[in-house]
Amino acid sequence: MISRFVSIENELQSLVKGDAWFDEATRETYSTATCMYKIMPVGVIAPKDTEDVQNVVRFCRENRIAVIPRGGGTGLAGQSIGFGIVLDFTKYMNHVVSISDETNSTTVQAGCILSDINVLLQPLGKYYPIDPQSAKLCTIGGNIATNAAGAHGLHFGATKDQITKLSLVLSNGDAAEVFRRESSNILTKEGAETFSTAKNILQSHQALIERKKPRVTKTSSGYNVYEALSNGNLDAVRLLCGSEGTLAVVTEAELRLHPIPATHVTAVAYFPTYEATAEATQIALEFSPAAIELLDKSYTDVGKGMSETIDRFIAGSFQTMLLIEFEGESKEQLAFSAEALHAVLQKHGLLSRWILLETDYDRKEAWRLREEVSTELNMRLSALRKISTIEDGIVPVQNLPAYMKGLKRILDAHGIPFTLYGHAGSGNIHCSMFVEIGTNEGRTKLEAATREVFGLISQLDGSLTGEHGDGFVRTPFLKRTFGDEMYGLFEEIKTCFDPDNILNPQKIIGKQDGAFLHDIKYT
Repeated sequence: MISRFVSIENELQSLVKGDAWFDEATRETYSTATCMYKIMPVGVIAPKDTEDVQNVVRFCRENRIAVIPRGGGTGLAGQSIGFGIVLDFTKYMNHVVSISDETNSTTVQAGCILSDINVLLQPLGKYYPIDPQSAKLCTIGGNIATNAAGAHGLHFGATKDQITKLSLVLSNGDAAEVFRRESSNILTKEGAETFSTAKNILQSHQALIERKKPRVTKTSSGYNVYEALSNGNLDAVRLLCGSEGTLAVVTEAELRLHPIPATHVTAVAYFPTYEATAEATQIALEFSPAAIELLDKSYTDVGKGMSETIDRFIAGSFQTMLLIEFEGESKEQLAFSAEALHAVLQKHGLLSRWILLETDYDRKEAWRLREEVSTELNMRLSALRKISTIEDGIVPVQNLPAYMKGLKRILDAHGIPFTLYGHAGSGNIHCSMFVEIGTNEGRTKLEAATREVFGLISQLDGSLTGEHGDGFVRTPFLKRTFGDEMYGLFEEIKTCFDPDNILNPQKIIGKQDGAFLHDIKYT
């Protein structure tokens, strides 16, 4: 085995212009990410260009070695780790390639950090609007892998809605470009046949796809077969967004740009119960806000001492708060919408308190509370750890009251502390559980609660994940959730693009009804 590893190392080092690491310290570093899993890779490659990626993929296909694309390592479900060759795009393939005023777009490499793009665009009065909490760390490639959305996804949709072109390396090493609702540019006959076969598979299953489509505003569970055909043509961009590197390796993407909003008006609304919060969210949607973010009391308490302003925001008695933001051209018009919403919420007797933020500083502090507490929870080291298994459930907004009530009932019954936050306006609630996963009792509680919550989500016509992807966590539940026929369709798509199962295996397509508590780093 050692001699085989040496052979792999020597051959790959000769094939790439970038870096190739096979030492134990580097492999240890890449064995985990912002997730509960730990798996030592065979080695790590930092490719310098697309040719490097092609050479690695071809070598791995010939030798039946897994390829695991990796960006910032911020994925919560273990997507960027595995036993194989990790491709780290952040060292070299991390540039903004071009910005076009004509098409109002920018082309960036897969390893480009999301927030860096917007820093570069700001002097031009433009921005890329997808805004996950991890924007300062996550990459565009990772965003595409999980179909990220973020706080303002209520207004701008998810990554799939803001990508116009993808540059790819297919599982046989072919390079390809795919465009939104247009023909694909495939360099070889075999590559072209892959996309043609995918189109035929989808066309033959249209009735099934329509019947099984989740009734939610966004989803990153399974493959996005629901939007993969447009007027009879394959929309490969939408199919590949959310595929977690299991169908192709993304090397570049063309992003849609938007003008930076002229102004914002943000309110902080406080509520005494989860039920009142869910009802208020449905009402608020009628006023067309750009974002509705939920933070419950256990979440905001973590922010105590961050600043005097934040301490003022989180003082007093409440169970949850909503950050409700309007954006547009006229501050007066936005303020009118906010106050009209305030009046309706008061009329329904839902509010505990309401603050209209008067300054841009206050607005930034409110959003800092939302962003930095999430980071703090991820970094806490103690026996009672934040666990992300049910953290990204999404249900139709009209089912939000039942979902929040059900979450509390299930977790209280198992004696599991938790906090709720996230994108209430989309029905996408992030629920972090705190569990002693290093004990048998803790793991037993976690497994039981996770299965019950996933069952609740299915009962409420939701999706197991709105924007974080399946990874190791949710893959074992997909056949149970979607049914045999739909999961069979996912398997057909996987086989079409990756017949040798080398691209990020065991994510989306993997062992069903098995354990998701494996290779845990906290035990």
